[in-house]
Amino acid sequence: MFESVFRGGRGLWRVYALVGLLALPVGGVSAQNTGGGGSSAVTPGGVEVKADRLEYQADKKLLVGVGHVVVRRGDDVLRADCISVHTDTQDAYATGNVEFRNAGRVWHGDELTYNFRTKQGDFGEFTAYVEPYYIRAADSHRISENEFVLRDAVITTCEGPSPDFSIRAGRARITPDDMLKAHNVVVFLGPVPILYLPVWKQHLHRDKTNLDVVPGYSSRMGAFLLTAYNYRINSMLRAATHLDLRTRRGIGVGEDFVWDDPEGQNWNGDLKLYYTHDDKPYEDDEEDEKAEGLVDPDRYRIRLRHYANFSARDYGMLEADYLSDPDMLEDFFNEDFREGAQPENRISLTHRGDLYTARMNINARLNDFYESVERLPELTLEVPRVEVPGTPLYYESDNSAAFLRKVYKESSDKDDYDAFRLDTVHTLYYPTRHFGFLNVIPRAGVLLTYYSKTKDESTVTNSVTVTETNVVGGVTNITTSITNKTDTVIDEGGADLRNQYELGLDLSFKAFRVLVPAPARGDGGLRHIAEPYAKYTYLSRPNLEPDELYQFDSVDRRDKEHYVRLGMRNKLQDKHRGGLRDLVDIDVNTDYRIEKENAQHDFSNLRYDAELRLVDWLKVDFDGQYDWYESDVPVFNTQVAFLAPDESSLGLEYRYRKDDKNLVSAELSLFPRDRWSFNGYWRYDFDNSNLEEQSYFVQHTTDCLGVGLGFDGRGDDWTVWVRLWLLAFPESMVELGR
Repeated sequence: MFESVFRGGRGLWRVYALVGLLALPVGGVSAQNTGGGGSSAVTPGGVEVKADRLEYQADKKLLVGVGHVVVRRGDDVLRADCISVHTDTQDAYATGNVEFRNAGRVWHGDELTYNFRTKQGDFGEFTAYVEPYYIRAADSHRISENEFVLRDAVITTCEGPSPDFSIRAGRARITPDDMLKAHNVVVFLGPVPILYLPVWKQHLHRDKTNLDVVPGYSSRMGAFLLTAYNYRINSMLRAATHLDLRTRRGIGVGEDFVWDDPEGQNWNGDLKLYYTHDDKPYEDDEEDEKAEGLVDPDRYRIRLRHYANFSARDYGMLEADYLSDPDMLEDFFNEDFREGAQPENRISLTHRGDLYTARMNINARLNDFYESVERLPELTLEVPRVEVPGTPLYYESDNSAAFLRKVYKESSDKDDYDAFRLDTVHTLYYPTRHFGFLNVIPRAGVLLTYYSKTKDESTVTNSVTVTETNVVGGVTNITTSITNKTDTVIDEGGADLRNQYELGLDLSFKAFRVLVPAPARGDGGLRHIAEPYAKYTYLSRPNLEPDELYQFDSVDRRDKEHYVRLGMRNKLQDKHRGGLRDLVDIDVNTDYRIEKENAQHDFSNLRYDAELRLVDWLKVDFDGQYDWYESDVPVFNTQVAFLAPDESSLGLEYRYRKDDKNLVSAELSLFPRDRWSFNGYWRYDFDNSNLEEQSYFVQHTTDCLGVGLGFDGRGDDWTVWVRLWLLAFPESMVELGR
């Protein structure tokens, strides 16, 4: 329940002259001296009165208490400096440091009139705090046990007499179920009215209702106003209603439903519905898509997510995204588009046993403009490396059974194909240790894959007659020639079993050296760990080559492998908070190919992966490859993060892939916990000398209100917007798009 403060507005409290203490029943009032200088009395209606001094005025049937007065009837408890109670009507009038309690509520004020029988009263000026709302009213009346009427009410999340944001109503009511209903509501930003609502409702003990409003301008969308009205339907279900206005694209409407387990983390999910009649679905540079007819003005999205823990061992998930066209996410839900340009539609059920993990996956394409691999369904059984009882051996297994279908987008001229596949991999390990330091782990495995269909490719040569007509000097020359055209024909083969076997040997050891001794007690010190390793792998040539199989994923691409991976891992560690901390962790390795395919070199590229944590305020990660033979770097990635004590940060990232990618990005966050803060992001393409993306967001917060100004630019497209939010509701439900 909530705590409320009522401040009286009737002036000074009255002082009653007292002539003595009641020691005997008078006029139906039972009274007694409580000792210690205090007295108590009980009226015929069951109202109990205790005070330092009591007086009973028989002609007025009035019981008057002065000094630490407590009046009680049932759950109603009234305390004040002075209280008078009519013994027949049970009307009470209290003044001076008034406190009234009922069913967990607490009111404080200077003056109160209350009837203990009808449970109605005049509490005068009203002030209450119901997290996160402050509620004030010029006058208030209690009209039943849990119902109040307020006049000239002000509701705000801001503390103080001059709120930055407030909702003002001429009349409001708090109902027995703790619902606040206000009429003729005006929403104020500071002293400026910005919105009128005929009725506003808010449940005081559930998640709060709020309105997100984001105005702005975009080169693609024109001027826009994006809104989300957020409210709770019940303890499990929240909702948000969207109304978006875009001058170049039209009106968009949507409804979000978000559910979660009110008693824990056993399940949660959401359903998002959105529709817009797009006045300009194509930009001027998208004529190709317009010609293909992929996008029409009626655009929509239906997204469903649900995640559930059925027990400590069982977990399920459902993800589905149905779109009107392939540009819907990029145009209107850009954050989701950046996470995945092509959403997955799948159902997954997982059970974790003591020695295995079983899973069922269903992947189905809902949008025919995407290319996808459907799994209808796929069953997997994974057995992690476990000890074989009574032996020194360890066993590991990975198994799957699936009906797979490769589907191409509707506009493709390729034919879909499908097959049933059963794949099983079994491996035995024999870990041993030699000379007290050398770890030797031989392994042997078998890989079997059954296909209900295989692929038979053949080359067909056809003779084609070509006739050319030329006019030279008024004379027509006709030339006929015959050429040979070669086509590849793919026929469906029968079922077959692919088999392979694997042999391997892992060698490794660790060497330690203390460079700086740690103190006897406390953190510090420095030690170096060197771990050289070698991994030999022989995977036999399969009886079915990859080009004889329909390709769905990496299982179908398995081929012969024969190599030794040679590597070295180095660490620098110190003691930190009673444990070990890695300051430097670097892994370098390469493969020596014992048997080479397609003119491969003896050695693969040198691969490296490093993490540096030398100081708390700096994180450095980098990985990449080095080509021994070309003296070239085909792949290099690095991430650097600078962290300040005030939580400001600077992140730098560089991504390089030869002949494909050469990008650098930076993200800056300044003073995130201060009144003024800044966020910026930049991504630059060195190959095209182009600033691909830039964004800026400046925000200012008061005690209860946040105001932000943002800019986002991607190539020639740009968007500027303003966001206003209450700090009590930090999460925005507005989808900015672009």
